[in-house]
Amino acid sequence: MRLIAIDIGNSLINIGFIKEKNLSVFNIDTLPIRTPEEYEIIFRGFLKKLEEKTAIGVIISSVIPGHAIILGEILKDIVEVEPLFVTHKINTGLKFNIQNPEELGSDRIANAVAAHELYKCPVAALDFGTASTISVVGRDATFMGGAILPGIRLMNESLARGTAQLSEVSIAPPLSALGKDTKSCIQSGLFYGTAGAVEGILNEIEKEIGYDLKLVSTGGYGGLIVKYFKRDVELVPHLTLEGLKILYMRNKDA
Repeated sequence: MRLIAIDIGNSLINIGFIKEKNLSVFNIDTLPIRTPEEYEIIFRGFLKKLEEKTAIGVIISSVIPGHAIILGEILKDIVEVEPLFVTHKINTGLKFNIQNPEELGSDRIANAVAAHELYKCPVAALDFGTASTISVVGRDATFMGGAILPGIRLMNESLARGTAQLSEVSIAPPLSALGKDTKSCIQSGLFYGTAGAVEGILNEIEKEIGYDLKLVSTGGYGGLIVKYFKRDVELVPHLTLEGLKILYMRNKDA
């Protein structure tokens, strides 16, 4: 297998090249949007660096409307294969017990698919990026829903915009929950606050569904935030790309 998997997020575009069991990852900023010619140079450079000339498959997940189509056309010209775009309508291996599944982010679909495939049990995929999202797969491979809250960076920026005396701080783990100056107080709020909020939501979800969930963390801040959880959380840095690989394999002959 030689697969290009692309996860277009609000902040970063993660580009994965999957060759058998090996995964090579490269990322670029989502904004500013580049010209088609610039994207073509980036993708060709990525393949050249890997000493690969082509791929047999392309799969794209995007939370930016229209962006997936642009990159899909560029990759179609480069590798001469039709891209697969992630939606709830493709073969995911999951059942969707939610309202308006067409509104579900394709990244959350990929996360849920990967988390369920990895652990084969009821699981919550926690993605800490621009937004912090919880995606729950219950018994019988059913996507049940979840929660969305502002991510660490958004909270940091919001405090600076919405207050007179607070500034953005470096997003670095606090030394303790008890901040001793303004900077460390904000950092405590960002990290302990996010972890506490997500754990609180998960506790309520588990009460509602009547059983416990395995927890898996991913996203740009996923590795930083897990140490502030009281519960055990497995870290899978490239969970979304792993999900895209699984989705491609389930749909490649469709």
